[in-house]
Amino acid sequence: MIKNTSSAFKISIIYLFFSLLWIYFSDNAINFIIKDPEKLQFLQTIKGLFFVTISSILLYLLSKQFFVNLQEEKDKLSNTNNILENIIENAPIIIFWKDRNGVYKGSNKLFLELMNLKDENELLGKKDSDFNIVENEDFMSDDAYVMTNKKPKLNYTETISAKNNDIRIVNTSKVPLLDEKDNVIGVLGVIQDITSQINNQNKLKEHELLLIQQSKLASMGEMIANIAHQWRQPLSIISTSATGIKIQKELGMLDDDSEIKALDCINENAQYLSNTIEDFRDFFKKSKIKSLINLDDLLEKTLKLILTRLKNKEITIVKSSLDVEFETYEREMIQVIMNIINNSIDAFENKDYDKFIFFETKKFENKIVIKIKDNAGGIDEHIINRIFEPYFTTKESKQGTGIGLYMCNEIIVKHLNGKIFVVNESFDYLGKTYKGSQFTIEIPLI
Repeated sequence: MIKNTSSAFKISIIYLFFSLLWIYFSDNAINFIIKDPEKLQFLQTIKGLFFVTISSILLYLLSKQFFVNLQEEKDKLSNTNNILENIIENAPIIIFWKDRNGVYKGSNKLFLELMNLKDENELLGKKDSDFNIVENEDFMSDDAYVMTNKKPKLNYTETISAKNNDIRIVNTSKVPLLDEKDNVIGVLGVIQDITSQINNQNKLKEHELLLIQQSKLASMGEMIANIAHQWRQPLSIISTSATGIKIQKELGMLDDDSEIKALDCINENAQYLSNTIEDFRDFFKKSKIKSLINLDDLLEKTLKLILTRLKNKEITIVKSSLDVEFETYEREMIQVIMNIINNSIDAFENKDYDKFIFFETKKFENKIVIKIKDNAGGIDEHIINRIFEPYFTTKESKQGTGIGLYMCNEIIVKHLNGKIFVVNESFDYLGKTYKGSQFTIEIPLI
């Protein structure tokens, strides 16, 4: 606009300059050549007509070019507006805009659908207060904040209940609209309907909670079985000692030394049973905060819970470089390690050679790497990529639920922001070559 005004002013100045030169020099020339008043008047008239004719032609050409340029600009502006309208109308997101007073000035069809309106005529010229929407005051408050502070309000979640009283969950952003003088003239809103995503997330959370509950029940079943195994021998000793005292007492053969020795034996085994209960009770407590743990101590706590299974299967634990400390959720890590060990124990079923489970740890500047492997023969390559899936198991239904390794993955990846993966590996140990599965756990230190 400024450029066009400047050009018109320059043309006017040039035209005025040449007009003055024409009038001055042409009058002087005629007066110098012609002395007859009648001829002079006639030539002055001809000169004036010539000047008007030339001026009219120039004005016509300039006006024609001006209107041609004007029409081109109007066409360009119209095309730009059409493109912009098409973009807004067909954008895969909800768009609307209002003036300074909160009056709707436009929107795309998705906003009309959200508001349950047939066409723009039901929207234009109206305010939020004109619609029967529960959240009206919140909408107007947001508009006022954006326009008063000249600041956008971005990516906030809210609800809208305009369409058939169906509550929709949306992600909204609002920005102020400004004129050339930086004055607020309205507000532009962009909305994304995230109802389905939220519903899917809620379903996923419900599914995860169900899996966690099933995992707890499965772990509880395994723990009860382990308690039964570990209590069998101490209870047998207590029963034998108590029965021996009773018989010796009845036969009059009980002396003080024998009685004290038997009572000490009963007390020792009772303490063992009490400590076992404490170990199992701690296992079911959820770690709420991270604590500094020693990996060797952590492994010992884990092995206490499944010691009987390891002894019954004649499995040897081989540890290497476990004197490492780091912060983590202790009980969740115990659950992970125990699930992996139980998986190895099950894999040793019907194996009649020397059985080993190896533990190795390396501490780097930014992470801890824990490797747990066995010599049980490895995992079928056709299914090894599926073992962390929920409910996936190769065991009979009475033996496995298919959620143990899934929970390991959930704890390491989601709770500890780490990684867990498994490979089959061949290796030599004590002069023999074995094959087994190796689980690798990576836990970041920061």
